[in-house]
Amino acid sequence: MEQKYIQTAINYKKNIAGHFVLVEGAKLMQRIAGERLSVTRKIDGHLQVVFYEQGKAFMLNSSGRQKAESLKCLDVFAASLKKAGVKGAVIAAELYLPADRPRCSDVVSALADPKKADKLCLAPFDIIELDGAAWKAEHFADTHNKLCAIFQDEQVRPVQMRNASSAAEVQEIYNEWVEKEDAEGLVIHSEGPIIWKVKPRHTIDAAVIGYTTADRGIRDLMMAARRPDGLFQMFALGSSGLTDQDRSSIADRLAKTHVESQYVLSDSRGIAYQMVKPELVFEISVIELVARGNDDKIKMNPLLRFDDNQGWLLEGSVPGVSALGVVFERERTDKKPTETDIRISQLTDLCPFEEPEGGTMKLEASKLLERRVFRKTSGEKVMLHKFLLWKTNKEQTGRYPAYIIFHTDFSSGRKDMIKRDMLYSNDEKQIRELLAAEIADNVKKGWDEV
Repeated sequence: MEQKYIQTAINYKKNIAGHFVLVEGAKLMQRIAGERLSVTRKIDGHLQVVFYEQGKAFMLNSSGRQKAESLKCLDVFAASLKKAGVKGAVIAAELYLPADRPRCSDVVSALADPKKADKLCLAPFDIIELDGAAWKAEHFADTHNKLCAIFQDEQVRPVQMRNASSAAEVQEIYNEWVEKEDAEGLVIHSEGPIIWKVKPRHTIDAAVIGYTTADRGIRDLMMAARRPDGLFQMFALGSSGLTDQDRSSIADRLAKTHVESQYVLSDSRGIAYQMVKPELVFEISVIELVARGNDDKIKMNPLLRFDDNQGWLLEGSVPGVSALGVVFERERTDKKPTETDIRISQLTDLCPFEEPEGGTMKLEASKLLERRVFRKTSGEKVMLHKFLLWKTNKEQTGRYPAYIIFHTDFSSGRKDMIKRDMLYSNDEKQIRELLAAEIADNVKKGWDEV
């Protein structure tokens, strides 16, 4: 695949994402304004940039990857453009499987099943280029009208659109499409450059696994869902919705459940989250879960294992989601942090995780920044503490932290002669502070540096 096509697909996602403003459906009347509004029905599918050249059509996703070379809907797409006399085009569309409520997860299963693949449809919603020229329109309604003139087949039909002249009319459309018909949401274009994306809130039960504090008590809580294998996947941070009384009482309760952790994360002040036993479960609501950022990188979530003796152990990072518009609704005292009560499928049902990126990228070698070794003897007993501080040079992949401390504790007179520990951070100042604290905690009087 030529780089120009790949870059066009990637750039479209990056450019359009900057114009979107996420709005909660319940606050639509307060946030939407304008007298010429084009309201489209949001389809829960896969964004594709479809290219038409020399009578053929092919599509790339927002990462510039081609997941399907031959689909019936692509043939229909090409035939429609040819019939309209168009020689070349680049058009953004949603790939989806028709249903009362299309789900993006249905697309994945359909692509893997030849019988279902022929049922996939395309819903064009934007024109990027037409006959070699960049598309320009005074209003989105003009773009939609052009799409409707070209695509009239049942399998390739532009997204459903209605015009509105006020927020009140938009509210009526929202009530019909989203509240009654269970559409994913609305996308609203006005006379200005802002595009509103309106979606309802979704509730998720998740466990508190860490926190930071401020003057009032809780500043932010770290939330995780649990996978069938028992591991915890961290996906959300926040505290919106908590009262001052909540913040104070929760901080007091969590202060009694502190545990050690290999995983280290700092808040915007550079203060590390204090990790805790996974005991409290909260119902949170989110407006949206996203599997890719505006930079089109896959969202990676830390994967953690809880051990009663060692605390939190980092198992790595996996493709996941980031939660937008997090609000704490209530504590779920009737639920426990089990694979059933805080199941990971609450997330994947709303937003399927992306597939891991292909593995041909060459990884940079790690660099040893500091090596400290301390020795102590007592009779025939020999004890060693070795601290290695590494810069991974792999943080740009989203799968590795920027810095790692390896701590090896050796004692010849102990049943378990070797104990190992690791600490992680993406901030150099913090990792060096952690190294200093780790040395101070373990190297007392009588130790010699070697």
